[in-house]
Amino acid sequence: MRAFAHTAAAAPQLGADDAADKPATKVATESPMNPDVRSMLTEDQLAVLRGSYRRAVMDMIATKIVAAPYPPAGALVAFAADRFYNDAPPVLTQADRERCLIAIFAAGRRPAFAMAVHVYWGLMEGLTVGEIAEIITLSALYGGLDVLTDNNKTLADTLKFLAKTADAGGEAAQSQVVLPALVNAFRPPIAI
Repeated sequence: MRAFAHTAAAAPQLGADDAADKPATKVATESPMNPDVRSMLTEDQLAVLRGSYRRAVMDMIATKIVAAPYPPAGALVAFAADRFYNDAPPVLTQADRERCLIAIFAAGRRPAFAMAVHVYWGLMEGLTVGEIAEIITLSALYGGLDVLTDNNKTLADTLKFLAKTADAGGEAAQSQVVLPALVNAFRPPIAI
């Protein structure tokens, strides 16, 4: 086994200009099959989506989707909606809530559709793609490399979906269309 000496040149030093929202210098592993997620959704596309976003509609649809399979769980869903999805949260802002949920879904290896929905929701509440990628990376630090690869794939696929949605514009970019479309696109089919 060959030993490698650790030198100061072995690891790049990050400076103040290396913010999470700026694409890093291209590395040898980046390829057309594996693009930098921070370049997958333009500011114009994000503006289209944010312009069509309606928080109240998202809250209502999400509540119905979650409670529908088992209506007695509606009280739990109503509590969560009242506590964390209202216009004036008691402690967490809407963006903070999404940061927490993205970290929980990443570390907990939740289904891709849950991550996709909350990536969209987080972007609509002001998070950046770079910030979401950092949250996933931090979750992977504690959860394992598969957390990084699986969730970066879901992030990239979600951003591709949202870019196409924004390019279509109009009704396709409205919250009441985007949310169910994301769930359908990312939820695995039910085996019969």
